[in-house]
Amino acid sequence: MAYFPLFVNLQNKTVLVIGGGDVSFQQISTFLVFGAKIYLLADSTTQSLEVLVNAYAPQIIHCKEKPSVDAIKALDCTPTLVIAATEDAKLNSEIYAYYQNQSVLVENISSRAKCDFIFPAIIKRGDVVCGISSSGKSPLVSQFIKSLVESSLPESISDINEHMSEIQRAVKQSVSDPAKRAQAMRAIFTRLLEDDNQTPDYEIDGIIGEAEL
Repeated sequence: MAYFPLFVNLQNKTVLVIGGGDVSFQQISTFLVFGAKIYLLADSTTQSLEVLVNAYAPQIIHCKEKPSVDAIKALDCTPTLVIAATEDAKLNSEIYAYYQNQSVLVENISSRAKCDFIFPAIIKRGDVVCGISSSGKSPLVSQFIKSLVESSLPESISDINEHMSEIQRAVKQSVSDPAKRAQAMRAIFTRLLEDDNQTPDYEIDGIIGEAEL
């Protein structure tokens, strides 16, 4: 079964991570980049995760209780996403079942059959984000595709993205015809890629001017 790719705004949203192992460390590290507030439920953690928790307090709230459904119920948090990442597959399934009627998406690292979403391989360059998934079948496939995409992305893609956002506003104001507007945006984007985002403003204005004719 293929999983639908969905990009979610996690800024100041709560993510509950259950378990203190390497998977929790990897996923929390990524969630932090996207501005999420993390609740970690784990009675023990790896050394690297402990360092991360201490470095990012109070963005990470560590509840040092043994993971269980009762411990989850006692938490004062309403998560947007839940990561069931304990070493106990039965407990991970119980966590998944607990949240099924609560409009909360759960990743159960023990079972694809009892999993609402899959954490993808992620490439992030500023606001340019790529998520790559093999639908849980082969992490090696995801990592292979990620390496191909990373090697093909220009280093300046984040700056080009910001530049294109500004240019788009100017083009919308100057060019009324949607087809000509799209053509101008494609031409400008191509020039920015060729010039590593160093295209002079007068050349960009010239492309916009031609589109107005």
